[in-house]
Amino acid sequence: MKNVLLVSLLLLLVSCGTPTPAVEPSPTTQTNAAEEPTVVVADVAPTAAPAEPAAVPAEPAAVRVFEIDSAQSSAAYAVEEIFFSDNRLFTAVGVTNAVEGAFEVTSNRKPSGKVTRIRVDLRTLKSDSPRRDNAIRRQWLESDKYPCADFVSTNALNLPESYTEGAQVTFTLVGDMTVRDVTNPVEWTVVGTLQGNTVTGEAKTVIKMSDFGFAAPDIGGVLKAEDEVALTVTFVAAEK
Repeated sequence: MKNVLLVSLLLLLVSCGTPTPAVEPSPTTQTNAAEEPTVVVADVAPTAAPAEPAAVPAEPAAVRVFEIDSAQSSAAYAVEEIFFSDNRLFTAVGVTNAVEGAFEVTSNRKPSGKVTRIRVDLRTLKSDSPRRDNAIRRQWLESDKYPCADFVSTNALNLPESYTEGAQVTFTLVGDMTVRDVTNPVEWTVVGTLQGNTVTGEAKTVIKMSDFGFAAPDIGGVLKAEDEVALTVTFVAAEK
């Protein structure tokens, strides 16, 4: 009996003294969710747009200068007169060839509107009546004191961009006219034609004598002239 107890006691001591080795858990491998591929974008310098070709500056248009030929040109006035004796209306016309001046046309055949001057010698105006002519020179135009009428342009309106040689062109020439030392703006309607080295044409306008500091002729009991005067310059100009 003692032997059985002793053996049991030894077994109990052995079981208590020798610990059962713990079973280590197998390492668990965690599977991560599939990662999306990383896209690497390289820094690329932007491609420069092709440079536009540099604009070639247009060559300036050459200027052609034309000078009025007095021998083939004229300046004229026309004014209405009323004769009291028979209540008759008459158009008095005075003309002179003493016209000088110059203007420009560009190489693209466009009138430039630049006029150095147009000058008319008023002392040489002649009508159908020497008596009228003398009275105008002495009393109204006073052309011995103020011998010339001058026009200098400041602008040209309604010019065509270009034109065909031989074609008729109409435009408005704006500028200042001086008569008896009085200057006023005046607009002329000009019709002209370029043919080769010659320009021919006509310029017309209407002015009032009172705007230039003198009254219309009035010979008491005989006649009275209207204040308005129609002016016409007919010209032939040759290239210089």
